[in-house]
Amino acid sequence: MSLRLSLALAALAAACLLPAASAATPSRGGHATCGYSGYSYAGFQSPSTGYGVAGRLTVTAPPSVQAGHVAAWIGVGGSGMGPNGSDEWVQVGIAGFPDGHSELYYEYATPSAAAATYVSLGTVQPGEQHDVSVQERVTQPGAWRVWLDGQRVSPPIVLPGSHGAWRPIATAETWDGGVPGCNHYSYDFKTLAIATRPGGGWQPFALTRLMQDPGYRIAARASGFAASAAQ
Repeated sequence: MSLRLSLALAALAAACLLPAASAATPSRGGHATCGYSGYSYAGFQSPSTGYGVAGRLTVTAPPSVQAGHVAAWIGVGGSGMGPNGSDEWVQVGIAGFPDGHSELYYEYATPSAAAATYVSLGTVQPGEQHDVSVQERVTQPGAWRVWLDGQRVSPPIVLPGSHGAWRPIATAETWDGGVPGCNHYSYDFKTLAIATRPGGGWQPFALTRLMQDPGYRIAARASGFAASAAQ
């Protein structure tokens, strides 16, 4: 199972120019649907490139997932953003599933792999706060590591062409699993920051490039935001 970062940079830029819709849309069968077919997002992209992204994530209410998954994550890269249009990214966050459980995870995609690699880091309960980050290594440009609560939890992940090239993202996500419906989540993002150089130079994550698909809402504040289903 893959939590695919499927937002191309052009699509992110276009989303920032459009008014955000927040109401759920009735389906033909009379059941409420949220977002778009496939993946939908509610979050922000940094206006500037970075060498790392960090934040404190919380599940503020149990997810209700009809099909597919929901997630809250921070990361860099994306679909088609690697060499020759390959998929290339690394992200860390919390995922929620139809059986009601949530878990910490990280995921990465490299040009040499046929599919993304998903790594579970253990279950998480509503109300738990976890500090997560992805950071480019000082001694190895283009190689990234994932951190959880102050500890390294991944090996170096080599992403060719990523050095100084990508704008970090912090977002909630839902994937409908191919079944139109309305997955519900409630996530909190705090103390968001980006690294302005490998290994440091941390600055606040500027919440200026909004991504908000129909059926989901965002409440922004000085150092982060809350994301949830609109209904």
